[in-house]
Amino acid sequence: MRDVAVAGRYARALFIVTEKRTETARALEDLKNLVRVLEPGSRVSGFLASPEARLAEKRQVLKKALDGRALPVVVLFLDLLLRKHRLAGFPTIVEEFESLVEKALGVQRAQVVSAVPLHPDEVSRLHQSLEQHTRAHIRLTTAVDPSILGGALVRIGDTVIDRSVRTLLESIEKQLNEVSV
Repeated sequence: MRDVAVAGRYARALFIVTEKRTETARALEDLKNLVRVLEPGSRVSGFLASPEARLAEKRQVLKKALDGRALPVVVLFLDLLLRKHRLAGFPTIVEEFESLVEKALGVQRAQVVSAVPLHPDEVSRLHQSLEQHTRAHIRLTTAVDPSILGGALVRIGDTVIDRSVRTLLESIEKQLNEVSV
C-alpha cells in the first residue's frame, strides 16, 4: 500500500526548495529518469535495499553515480530518502511532486474510463471539450473498464461526470422500483 500522505510531505518539501532555486522543471525531469533507474528489481534498487551493504557505502555509491548527472538538490533528496528508509516510496513521491508542478502551472488531471478503448479522435474531442468546460489545461489519461458496459466516466479532481450505461441502467432500475402500480 502506498503512503500518499508521507509522499506528499516529501514532495512538497522538495517542491518548495526547487521553486526557490528555480530548478523545478529540471528536478522533475531528473526525478522521472531516476524512477526508471530505481524501479524494483533493478540492480541499483537491489543494491540500495541490500542489508549486506552499509549505509555509508550506499550513500557514497549514490553520490558518485549521480554526480553531474542530476541536480545537486535531487542527489541530496535521494540521499535523504535513503537515510530515512523511504526509497520504496520514491515513485509515489515523484507522482506527488509532478502533481504539485502541474498545479503550479495551472494543469488539471483528468481521467476518462470507457468500456472499450477510445479512438484517438474521440480522445482529442473530449480533451478539447474538457479544456473549454474547465477553462484550464487538462492532462487527460484513458482507461478501459468493461464493467461500465458503455458510455464513459470522467474524473477531474473531485468532480465525476458519470455517463456510463451501467449507472444509467441502475438509475432506471431505481426509478422503476420506486413506482407503485
